[in-house]
Amino acid sequence: MAKRASESLSAGIILIGIGILFLVPGLSLWPWILAVIGLAGLPASLANQKGWLGWQSFFWLVGLAILFALNAFWPGILILAGVSMILGALTRDSEGSPFARESEGTGDGEPFAIGDDD
Repeated sequence: MAKRASESLSAGIILIGIGILFLVPGLSLWPWILAVIGLAGLPASLANQKGWLGWQSFFWLVGLAILFALNAFWPGILILAGVSMILGALTRDSEGSPFARESEGTGDGEPFAIGDDD
């Protein structure tokens, strides 16, 4: 997906999300705007092969929106951090993860070692 297309998707998602927040009676802008921002960030992250980062930010922003809406920030943040750590461990080697093994090394199949002057 081209950068321009992902930016258009993100902008469209933000406008639709804000419109829905204003349209649904009894639903306040805060904290649900966090969920809209998290959802809007996904197309750009996925288009740039940074899906892991996109999904993590989506998870955190939606999770924080839910915790603020339920007024359960303190115990909920511990659960959110724990689930984030588990998801990070399970997806550590997935495409777009900064910890993926494919992103390491020099490109010749050998891992890069500090102090290796070959």
